[in-house]
Amino acid sequence: MSAGAATVVDVALVQLLLALSLAANPLAYAGIIALGALAGMAVNFLLSRRFVFAAHGRAAHRQIVSFVLVSLSTLALRLLVAFALVRLFALPLFGWLGTLPIDAAPERLAHLGAVAVVTLYSFFAHKHVSFAGGIRALFSSKAAVRP
Repeated sequence: MSAGAATVVDVALVQLLLALSLAANPLAYAGIIALGALAGMAVNFLLSRRFVFAAHGRAAHRQIVSFVLVSLSTLALRLLVAFALVRLFALPLFGWLGTLPIDAAPERLAHLGAVAVVTLYSFFAHKHVSFAGGIRALFSSKAAVRP
């Protein structure tokens, strides 16, 4: 539910901002996706900390640091996938997207595709890093398994 609420906030904000016809500028498009991700990040952290993941004895500020690092990796992956999809949708095979009665249809669909692709990574990364001891604990537990 918390990830769903965060996704709704993220997608709604990005889709609303794409209506401003800024999607043709790659920098503006990246900024719009980043704004949506930041809004979703805030909602996700607050709801996840409160209702989903146990505190694991870590202070909130330590969880925030891990959460922000994971969220930034999620944002980078989302931008990579979104721009790859925009390039894919620019191929002649997808020329029909330009005929849809929606502003910036390829960019909108690319954003939705990127959100869908990155959602599972985000959930598991936050579950196993942000709210489960942090990045150091992740690497130290891996090191302990080695012979």
